[in-house]
Amino acid sequence: MRIPTAAQLMVGAAVSSAMPSVLADACLADPVAMNPVTVTSTFGKTRNLSHYSAPRTHWGVDMRARNGNTGADLLAADNGTVIGAGFWGSGYGNRVAIKRDNGDILLYSHLAKVEPSIKSGGAIGFKDAEGGVGQKRVATGDKIGVAGGTSNHMDHSDGLPVHLHLEYVTGYGGTKLRETNDGTDSTRSRYMRNPLSYMCKTYPHTADAGTVTQGTGGAAPTPVGGGLSSNPNAASSDEQAKEAQAAQPSVAETERYGMPDTPPYETYEGMSEEQIVEAEMLRRSLDTEWETRLTEMSTRGLWVEIARIRGAKLWLRARIQEKYARMEGMLATRLAFNTQAYFNPRVDATYSRAVAVAAQRKTN
Repeated sequence: MRIPTAAQLMVGAAVSSAMPSVLADACLADPVAMNPVTVTSTFGKTRNLSHYSAPRTHWGVDMRARNGNTGADLLAADNGTVIGAGFWGSGYGNRVAIKRDNGDILLYSHLAKVEPSIKSGGAIGFKDAEGGVGQKRVATGDKIGVAGGTSNHMDHSDGLPVHLHLEYVTGYGGTKLRETNDGTDSTRSRYMRNPLSYMCKTYPHTADAGTVTQGTGGAAPTPVGGGLSSNPNAASSDEQAKEAQAAQPSVAETERYGMPDTPPYETYEGMSEEQIVEAEMLRRSLDTEWETRLTEMSTRGLWVEIARIRGAKLWLRARIQEKYARMEGMLATRLAFNTQAYFNPRVDATYSRAVAVAAQRKTN
């Protein structure tokens, strides 16, 4: 008899605890614009990818998302609010987080491109309203991006590296989504659920995908609000141009657009220098949208990007100098401690000998 691992037990508990919510809420529509949508790696599957040091539990669902030679369009599976969209880091690449109206969160990962009108929030993690969480509404079926290969966490067993990694988060009231997936199975089992348990359909699985999860049945959610092209929060180019011309009549039309994103300095707190460099470089080298926008930037936009890269370098240098200062302070403390530990016994011994000599002289 095979004994389940602790991780498998936690995954089972997570799935079972999610079922009442499945029945209570509307099911989810197709997240990938393909027919059929095929599952290639299931939630709870134990995987040992080439870059893993040991087998790990898969806390999401992978779906094929290659459309010919390019990635397929990714769609909002329900009406909701995009609370963050941008580059998350080398593990997930470009990512979009949609909060359903019931409070649950859908996380789309490994995007080649995020729909520009929904990009918001910190590039590395999503914050609260003061820190930049987006408030863009999307409707079921709205295009939120294009699937790609922006990550180093790929399961290539089916020969199709372009896929969607979909996660489902329940019971989370915070704002920093990394807290729901901090790398520990105990935390993940608390928040993360099997997305397939919430889908309207039962999707076909590849032979090595894992156990098939049945959909809930029923019709996909009726699109409400959203409609990115007609969203009142996303002004048309003509309206933007008129507002810009009225506010700054002296600025040339070609200098108004194509400005780069600001480096998300506030999201780097708690990261090592190596992680910061990786995030800054991968934010560009793995974001095909950035490459496309680079060719569309105005001269002013290019200079701003160069200045921001320089600013990130200087900011990182200051962080390194602060780290060296702390290290030198710790080394100085250690030196003082070692010096004290070395001299104190000798001083005490010398003092004891001097007291003994003085006592002997009095006796004599």
